[in-house]
Amino acid sequence: MHIKSLRAFVTVLDQKSFQGAAAVLNTVQSNMTAHIRKLEAELGCKLIERAGMIRATSDGTRLERRAREILRLHDLAVADLRYQGKVAGTLRIGAMETTAARRLPPVLLRLGKECPELRLSLTVGSTGVLRDMMLRREIDCAFMARPMEGAFVSEPVFEETLLLVRPASCVDPFHPEHLADYPILAFRAGCTYREQAERMFEHAGVAPVIHEFGSLDAITGCLRAGMGQAVLPASYLEGVSASDAFYRYPLPRHLAECPTYLVRFAQTESRTVDMLAHVVNAASGAGTVKRHPVLRGKATSSVTKCRTTERAQGAR
Repeated sequence: MHIKSLRAFVTVLDQKSFQGAAAVLNTVQSNMTAHIRKLEAELGCKLIERAGMIRATSDGTRLERRAREILRLHDLAVADLRYQGKVAGTLRIGAMETTAARRLPPVLLRLGKECPELRLSLTVGSTGVLRDMMLRREIDCAFMARPMEGAFVSEPVFEETLLLVRPASCVDPFHPEHLADYPILAFRAGCTYREQAERMFEHAGVAPVIHEFGSLDAITGCLRAGMGQAVLPASYLEGVSASDAFYRYPLPRHLAECPTYLVRFAQTESRTVDMLAHVVNAASGAGTVKRHPVLRGKATSSVTKCRTTERAQGAR
């Protein structure tokens, strides 16, 4: 099996398109088709379903796992020899959208300055999506709101405090009976922040209406318009424009404390992930990173522990 054929195979699966994969690899679609046919002829099995949506067959799924590991080792060997010990190659990072928007820009800026030969690929998704990508080895590490066990190492790196965010048009001060007044604006299933919001409603005995969104900008825009309420980390709200008038209320402590973990493979050597972890830990001087395990407080039994905080800057 040639490296180029394996790379064509996994790229077609990632892009779910022969044409899209050709564009990523800077070639033509016919070359992609030829590589897949060569692999199928060599292995004596069908690897990709071409009818309808492009997806791997059962045999293709078995090959995909091995192919990604082969390509990772190949690229690591090339980087070691080509760059003579420098941190280089491509680092595939997964992150929740709030983390990518608020926490990672200064980290990635410093990483780029310290490792100019390193190329970064950032994929944004919910904790559930990132977990599945790690299991399929589609990314090298991930910033997510839940640790992973077994073949993974999970280090808490960012302390996050979740807040209930409501539009300025809502009733203030907040009372638990007001929870049902507005729908929850949230990411799709698999988002830990959404799960915390659902638990808060469950503790209050309220069945929430949930509107699902695919982007953080959409959630913030609908909050601004007064469409509903959301659970978001305080760190993200620090970067929201002062012209946005939101009320912010703390969640019960057992729901509010939600650290972000850097998850990586336990038995896999990766100089690039090591460097990323080093840069993240070095940022602790700015007070944005937690080096030690998070200490969780006693669980609060009800959302009635919520109390009103100051209105967001600019609110009337």
